[in-house]
Amino acid sequence: MAENMPSAKSSSSLSRNIDHLSDDLLAEIFTRLPFRSTVGCKYTTGTGYFVYDPLTKVSTQIAPSPSWFKDSLYAVGFVCNPDYDHAKDNPTPNRSFRVVVIPSFIRSASMFEVDVFSSDTGKWGQTTVNCPQGFAFAPHWLLSYEYEGWLYFMGRTSIFVFNPYTFDSEILKYPVGADSMNIMSFGYLGSSCGSLRIADIGLNDLKVWELIDTDDWQLLHRTNLTTKLPPQFCANYYKRVGGFHPYDGDIVYLHSYAEGVFVANLRTDKFEAIPGYEKSDISPFKLELPSLPLLLPAPPKPSSG
Repeated sequence: MAENMPSAKSSSSLSRNIDHLSDDLLAEIFTRLPFRSTVGCKYTTGTGYFVYDPLTKVSTQIAPSPSWFKDSLYAVGFVCNPDYDHAKDNPTPNRSFRVVVIPSFIRSASMFEVDVFSSDTGKWGQTTVNCPQGFAFAPHWLLSYEYEGWLYFMGRTSIFVFNPYTFDSEILKYPVGADSMNIMSFGYLGSSCGSLRIADIGLNDLKVWELIDTDDWQLLHRTNLTTKLPPQFCANYYKRVGGFHPYDGDIVYLHSYAEGVFVANLRTDKFEAIPGYEKSDISPFKLELPSLPLLLPAPPKPSSG
C-alpha cells in the first residue's frame, strides 16, 4: 500500500533517516502494509518516491511521475508481488512492485490518465483509462487499498478498481441502499477472511457488507451502536470504522479521536475499549493489529507422562 507523505526533507536526508531506523521500528511500520508485502513506499514533495525493503535494507529512489505538478493532489497506489528465487546460487528475493499515481479530480470524468512505475523496467508508463460510467475521486481519499493485486480507489459515488500489471480497470458500485457520503467520510474499505468488505457507520447504524460478485454486496451485519457504546462515543460526529479483523469476520474496530478505539464482536454483541488510543489519530488502512502468532492459541504442552 502506498502512502502520500509530503515532506520538506531532501531526498538524501530521507534516505539517511530510513537507513538509521531500527529493525524493530521498521518491522512495526511495515506490518501495517498488506501481509503479502514487506516493501513500503513513501513520497517526498518534488523529489519523487522512495521504496524501502526492510528485509534487504535497500532503499530505491523513483523520480516524480510524468503527471507531477506542484501543489496538485494525487491518488496513490502501491502493489508488491514477492517472487522468491529458491535457487541455491541466488537466495535473494526478487520483488516486483508497481507505483500508481493519478491526478485527483472531483468532477466526474469518463477518461483520465494513470501513471504506473514498474520495478521490472525501472521506468514510468502511462495509460489512458476509458470509464463510460464516469468516476470522481472522494476529496479526502488519496490512498488506495490493495486487494489481490488490484488497487481500489474510493470515489464520490463508486470505487475505481485498477490492475497495475495488466492495466485492466473497472468501476465497482457501492452497496445498494448505502450512503456513499457516509462511507467516504466515516466508513472503511478493507478485507477480512480473504474477502473484500466495506462498512458504514452513519447515524450510529453500523453496517458491514461483503463483496460476493461484481456489484453484488451482501449485508453481513447491522447494529445500532447507541445501545452498545458510551454516549460520548455515539455523539461524536467524527467517529468512524477503523478496520476489520483479518482473521475473524465478526470483529470490527471503531475509532474516534476523543474516545479512542473500540473492538466490536458483532456476533456476540461484545464491545470493548482498547487502551492507549485516546486523543490519537489513525489514518485509513493503518490500524495496527497484533501479528498472527498472537492471534492463535498457544500449542498444548506435552504431557509429562
